[in-house]
Amino acid sequence: MTTTAEAYGFPQPAGSDARISFDRDTAEVLRDQMDLSWAEAGHRDLWSFLSLVALPNVTLWRFGPGNKERWIATDLTRHTWARLWWQAEVFAGHKHLLTALTESDLNQLLERRSIGGDPRLVREMARAVIELAPNASRRQVIRDVTARLRRYLAFLDVRALSDQQVQDLCRTLANETVRRLGTAQPGASAGSSSDL
Repeated sequence: MTTTAEAYGFPQPAGSDARISFDRDTAEVLRDQMDLSWAEAGHRDLWSFLSLVALPNVTLWRFGPGNKERWIATDLTRHTWARLWWQAEVFAGHKHLLTALTESDLNQLLERRSIGGDPRLVREMARAVIELAPNASRRQVIRDVTARLRRYLAFLDVRALSDQQVQDLCRTLANETVRRLGTAQPGASAGSSSDL
């Protein structure tokens, strides 16, 4: 991870674009280098060890000292290293989707356990938002569409759906959001990729 960080300016301070690019590259490196099962990746001590003992200098460079969740794995979706491993796992074979998402987008998809617990659902929702709202305010769209999806999930078990049905559901919800928000018109502001 240190070598990857050096490519983005470590140990010197880095801008938000460099830090996001570091995250995307590091996610893949972590997944490739750490041969973990999902059960192993769910152990909080592993991730706390990585940030506090194995890579404290890179953890400090990436997030600074102020946010305890980035250091101690109380929430794996917020931890410096755990979140990257899970991102790489969820988007395995679909890196173009991960690369197209902002940190704020990922938070909406992965920090909601009803959505983030199903990699297929996360990928299809990401694909729908990216493809159907390219000129939209991404932050507005993804917040609205994930709220819509969570309401559906109260009555629907997506594990019982085929891949095509999951894709259709996500596209339908994204289309509803785009229509409701009126964001399909050209000239709508795009979401910022600097969301941290």
